[in-house]
Amino acid sequence: MTQPKVVVTGMGAIVPHGDDVDQVYRDVAGGVNACGRITKFDPTGFLCQIGSEVRYQFDAPTEVGPYTVHNEALRFTAGAAERALRYAGLTAATGEGMDRRTVVLSTGVGPANINFLGPIALRVHGVDSDPYAADLSSFYAQAPSQPEAEGLDDFHLDTAAPIAAVLAGAAHVYNTASACASGSHAVADGAALIARGEADVALVGGICTPVTRVLVPGFAMLKALSTRNDDPEHASRPFDAGRDGFVMGEGAAMLVLESEEHAKARGATILAEVAGWGYSCDSYRLTDPEPGGVGMRLCMVRALERAGLPAEAVDHVNAHGTSTPLNDAAETLAIKKALGDHAYKIPVSSNKSMFGHLIHAAGALEGCLSVKTILEGIVPPTINYETPDPNCDLDYAPNVGREQKVDVVLKNSFGFGGMNVSVVYKRYEG
Repeated sequence: MTQPKVVVTGMGAIVPHGDDVDQVYRDVAGGVNACGRITKFDPTGFLCQIGSEVRYQFDAPTEVGPYTVHNEALRFTAGAAERALRYAGLTAATGEGMDRRTVVLSTGVGPANINFLGPIALRVHGVDSDPYAADLSSFYAQAPSQPEAEGLDDFHLDTAAPIAAVLAGAAHVYNTASACASGSHAVADGAALIARGEADVALVGGICTPVTRVLVPGFAMLKALSTRNDDPEHASRPFDAGRDGFVMGEGAAMLVLESEEHAKARGATILAEVAGWGYSCDSYRLTDPEPGGVGMRLCMVRALERAGLPAEAVDHVNAHGTSTPLNDAAETLAIKKALGDHAYKIPVSSNKSMFGHLIHAAGALEGCLSVKTILEGIVPPTINYETPDPNCDLDYAPNVGREQKVDVVLKNSFGFGGMNVSVVYKRYEG
């Protein structure tokens, strides 16, 4: 039996560049940078003082069904879900129709779980044994004196996916947890549910708010973050020889996926097709990718095989491209292994050069931008590219967006623990 074709009909985001996907794409295609010095707390004295924050006011529901949208992460979630559904022209399903809708959401850390519980953890474990403890001393001093149970409502993001489900009228909810690959993992899982005939509509994406007083210095201790504190706009520089880590970002992004039959029956505007997806795991180290790109290559090959496309069909790779020395070199090698000589003939760019790494939401936002690239025909640049790295020898669309017809985008997302996901977005041919 032929499986249903999976199509994209809606997109929504609350991210550093803005709360309108079309405008976000225009900014990213134009090389506009959203990274800067952290404003959510005073980062003075921290190893890394740079972040990519949502610095504007936006509209979001304050109540969704039985749920109170009571913290920033839930506001991001509700706002992105509402926008994606509006883009698709969908309202919440009711009655039996709810059984054909699903939500697949990747939920990262919320705004209060680290800020509230971090000092408690530090108090329990102590800071004297940590050579980097000085970076956390001011935070440690803020350890709450109130009963430790207070404020825990903001710790849990358990209601994020149910909030999205109420907005969509979905009777089924799933969560993905594959670190930096989670956003694309949600897209792939939602597409698989539709392809298997288990759903007609899937609201998929991710939410993460990691710009906190513990995660920023914590990731800096792992040497994962850039420490170009005197030059935040040039800190995220994927594939450049001078890259020294990524910039932590925040926000939520979602896509509405449907079976082609369902979308056509209701007269929806179909934006693109999710033609293929592939998963793999390096099983190598917690934070480092397998240097030969074995797992990365495997998920790209699997995604193309599922899409029924040869390597030569790929017009653009929307790279994971974190701006870390190890990831960018391994991803470059994996792309070459997956695509062969064709890898040298197409642009491979990193959107993270402009808004940093949104962790659990990254793959979903970059999926939205991949769809827009197909629709608008401008490959976003990799900005801050100044010095070539001999280990990164592909065409990274340096610094300036490129007008080009794009029919197929291969989107990569690779996470800590070696969790890898690739998604193939394809021009829809009805």
